[in-house]
Amino acid sequence: MIFNKYLSIFFSACLFMMMMFLTSTFVVTFFKGGAIPFIGLFFVVVYYFIARAFYNYLRNDDFYKNTRKHTSDMEGESYITKGERDTKKIFIVIWVLVILVLAVLSLALYSINNGLA
Repeated sequence: MIFNKYLSIFFSACLFMMMMFLTSTFVVTFFKGGAIPFIGLFFVVVYYFIARAFYNYLRNDDFYKNTRKHTSDMEGESYITKGERDTKKIFIVIWVLVILVLAVLSLALYSINNGLA
């Protein structure tokens, strides 16, 4: 099962934001001082590559292969998912969305409780 291109980009962006929010939560909680920007820059680069790998995971399976030179999308084809259902991919996407919401809530509650908002 593969997701369409734009949905895969959206889910990859959600994964990237989830990882950044979780990192922000831990960094704000445990670190104080000038190392925070350097930690953030390091994790932006690392999480970019993880999000790209996640995008490739959502766009490829055993039957459909998508690369820069080859696409499995036909001209004018419109779909949300294509191929047999893969419960593992669906679970991972739902897990990413749920953890993203929880990370946003935890960071928002942290900032409200510490007077940052």
